[in-house]
Amino acid sequence: MAPSSHRPPHRKSVPPPHRRGRGGRRRSLGKKIDDDDGGDGGGSITADTMTCVRDLKETKPTTCDDCTMQYTGWTVPNDNYMLPIINIADLTPEVFYNQYIRLRRPIVLTGMLPDLSGIEMWKDDNYLQSMLGGQSVMVERRSSTHDTFGEGIKVQMNFLRFLELMINDNDEMHYLTTQDVPTNSDGKPDLMSPLMKELKTDFPLRPKLMGNLVPQNINLWMGNAANGASSGLHHDYHDNLYIVLKGRKRFRLYSPLDAKKMYTTGELRKVHPNGRINYNGEETTAAGLDPATLVTWRKKEAEKMLEDAERAVEEGKPGAQEQLEQAEHLLNMAMDAVLDAEIHEDSDLHRHRIDDTTAKRPNNFSKVEVKYLDDKETLKVKYPEFLDANAAFCTLEAGSMLYLPASWFHEVTSYGTRDGHMAMNYWFHPPDGVDFVAPYSSDFWTNDFYERFDSKAGISEATTISQQR
Repeated sequence: MAPSSHRPPHRKSVPPPHRRGRGGRRRSLGKKIDDDDGGDGGGSITADTMTCVRDLKETKPTTCDDCTMQYTGWTVPNDNYMLPIINIADLTPEVFYNQYIRLRRPIVLTGMLPDLSGIEMWKDDNYLQSMLGGQSVMVERRSSTHDTFGEGIKVQMNFLRFLELMINDNDEMHYLTTQDVPTNSDGKPDLMSPLMKELKTDFPLRPKLMGNLVPQNINLWMGNAANGASSGLHHDYHDNLYIVLKGRKRFRLYSPLDAKKMYTTGELRKVHPNGRINYNGEETTAAGLDPATLVTWRKKEAEKMLEDAERAVEEGKPGAQEQLEQAEHLLNMAMDAVLDAEIHEDSDLHRHRIDDTTAKRPNNFSKVEVKYLDDKETLKVKYPEFLDANAAFCTLEAGSMLYLPASWFHEVTSYGTRDGHMAMNYWFHPPDGVDFVAPYSSDFWTNDFYERFDSKAGISEATTISQQR
């Protein structure tokens, strides 16, 4: 299950354009236009920003009787397909992006990433006890070993108590999954829960292999299951790098192209080209931005452009007056888009997905019970379209990883006795851009990450993983 989306403060009024103080400059990956002075581009306006603001003004959420399928990524070629396994040693972040992330193709990776070697210490229970013993955690508790996780209830306990259950009692009823994360004054969620922050020196915020993708959440997963414990069939909303440290994980996967065949709890509305799934009442962009947040951000970007243009006029730079007129036009369009958002605040523009951790069947879960996944006779009667979906499989042992693009349906069966099973994962905002350097169509997630988390976590270099050793 993906962490909650959060709504920014709602503006009830939008002031008219006026002259503003000089603000700081912000990076942009867009192509600059009208930069006649040949200098530092002060006051220049980017082509991608003009297009995005225009699109926001002209495009509004629409309703449909059926799901809009736009997925263009990789699909499973045949049923019972086994995912290939590749070694990370000779991969570069750019090659990995072009061959797997951009194509939306899941892949199994072997070999520990050099910048993730610190998490090997988590295999030592004494280390975890010393680092996390005093932490309070939410764990999922199921009623029997026959139940799947994702259907249980969340209970709070001390991490040390959870560890005792795992080690001393060989408990199989509790599972450490995603934790609640704090939010800032704007309602934006943190990258990590307090639990993961205690371990933050053991891992990077952005693994080099993932290039310029922006992380959304980082988690630790722990449990026991002698005969296997299932997650239930579901999809997540973000790209996933899943790293197994203990035990064994068996994955069953289905492409977003088969979303209509998955019998989801929620009513499908749209599957974006990159696979990102929207349900009725949960409209987002392909990169996972809710439209209300995007129009507000575009307005702020236009205001900054106007500030730069005004400064360029004051300094007498060539072409500055034309830049000022363009900036004022963009700001007017952006403000109109914000006003449209307020007028339609009862529409999907202001509805946001809120994950209920006690919900037994969130929108992103399939109604197809795990016990029926291979029962063709029952499927013919209850879920006939499911039989037309091609399944891919893979098994992850300790020391291997899975890259899973956003909204790929998956059922995970975890196995682990004595030492249990343990995994760490990163969720990344799903890319909707054009290339390795600019994986997103807007700068929102990149700028948000730089401003809130790590200004030093810059653009990744296309070095090989082996060169990092």
